[in-house]
Amino acid sequence: MTSFEINLKEKRYQEDFNPLVRGCSCYSCKNHTRAYIHHLLVTNELLAGVLLMTHNFEHYFGFFQSIREALKSDRLAQLKELIHRQAC
Repeated sequence: MTSFEINLKEKRYQEDFNPLVRGCSCYSCKNHTRAYIHHLLVTNELLAGVLLMTHNFEHYFGFFQSIREALKSDRLAQLKELIHRQAC
């Protein structure tokens, strides 16, 4: 598991009323809490996967947009360095 991942099935998220990621503007983060998604996961509700997928797609779309912008402005090397620093 990386520093970017959380396991919402863990009991500590049972009463965590924060969004998945603070500052995220996706539907899941704006409308649901970690505690609610924890509940959905432990009760095997299909909505949990939908909300997590919505959140992850939002981040993937933002990532790909960053790549497109870096390519247009010839800053792909700088973006690669930034991503590498964040991942390590």
